[in-house]
Amino acid sequence: MLDKRYQVFISTSGSEMQPERMVLTQTLVGMGFFSWGLEQRTPLSTAFARRQIDDCDYVVLLLGSQYGEQSVSGVGYMHLEYIYAVTKQKPMIVFMHEDPDSRDASLQDAKPELREKFKEFRRLLQQEVDQVFCYRSLRDLELAVRFNMPQMLERYPVVGWVRPQNTQALHDEIEQLQAKVAQLKNELGKTEADPFLSLPKVSMHEAFQFEYRMHAYQDGNFKELKVQKQLTWAQLFSILGSTFIHPTPEEYFSKRMNEYLNDTGLTDARREMPRAHAVARAQINIRALHTIKMQMRQNDWIVQAGRDERQRMLWQTTAKGQKLLDSNLLDNDRVFQYKSTH
Repeated sequence: MLDKRYQVFISTSGSEMQPERMVLTQTLVGMGFFSWGLEQRTPLSTAFARRQIDDCDYVVLLLGSQYGEQSVSGVGYMHLEYIYAVTKQKPMIVFMHEDPDSRDASLQDAKPELREKFKEFRRLLQQEVDQVFCYRSLRDLELAVRFNMPQMLERYPVVGWVRPQNTQALHDEIEQLQAKVAQLKNELGKTEADPFLSLPKVSMHEAFQFEYRMHAYQDGNFKELKVQKQLTWAQLFSILGSTFIHPTPEEYFSKRMNEYLNDTGLTDARREMPRAHAVARAQINIRALHTIKMQMRQNDWIVQAGRDERQRMLWQTTAKGQKLLDSNLLDNDRVFQYKSTH
C-alpha cells in the first residue's frame, strides 16, 4: 500500500486549548497526518503561519470558549488564520465545544468585549464552514476526528505527500488499478463499478425511517434528543430536489435536510418535552443521509455533475427529477419550501 501522508494546519485560540490540541495532534499523527500550527502568536509569527497554511493540505480549527490572542488590529490570530485559509481555498474542518459556557471560568474570556467577539466568530464558522462538528469531552473530540477526517479525504481529495523512495510503488499501484478497471469494464460492461446500482428502486409514496439529533429548549434549559422520523420519498425529494436544479455542492444535502429538521422539529421534540418552545442544531444521521442521496441517484432523480474549483463534488437534478418537481405528483406530499438561493 502506498505510504501517503497529508499536512494539516491546526489553529486554536491559545494555551487554554492545550489538552484538546494534544488529543487532536496525537489522533492525527496516529492516522498518518502531519500536524502544524503555532500555539504562541506574535506579530512576527503571522507570516510564518501563512507559509504553513500555503503548504498544508487541510486546515483544522479547534474552538473552545475563548476568542484568543489578538493582533494589533484587534482581530484574533485564529480569526486571521481562518480568513487567510479561506482566501487560499484550503479544505477546512472545524471542531468546536458544544457548550462553551459550561467550561470552567478560567477557560473563558474575562472581558465582555472578548466574549462577544468569541460568540460572533463561533456563529461565523457555523454559517460559513461546511464541515463543523461539536464535541463535549476529549474522548468525543478524538472520536469526531477519527470519524470525520477520512471523510475530508474523500470530499476534498488532494495530492498529499509521498516518500521519494515510494514513487515506484506509486507507478506500480497505478498500473494495478488500471488493470482492475479494465477487468471490471470487461466483466460488467460499463465504465465503472457502482455498488449502489444494486439498490432496488423505491416508489414515491414508500416511507423511509431515519434518525436525527437536535437540541430542544424548555424552561431555560436544553436537552439533546435523538428522534426517529419517517417521511415518504416524495416528501424527501420535495425537500431536496429544487436545491439541485443547478450543479450544487454535495454538502447541501445535509444543509437542506438539517434546515428542514430545524424548522419542523419542535413537533417531534414536544412528544418527549411537552413544554419545549424551540429547537436548534438539528443534524440528520450521516448514514441515513448517505442512503437518501444514493437512493435518489438510483431512482434517477439526481446525478453527479463533476467538481467545482474547490474540488467539491457537485450534484444536479436529472430531467426525470425536474419533471417530477414540475408536475403535481409531489403536491400532496410537499412538506417544506426552501429559498432557491445558497
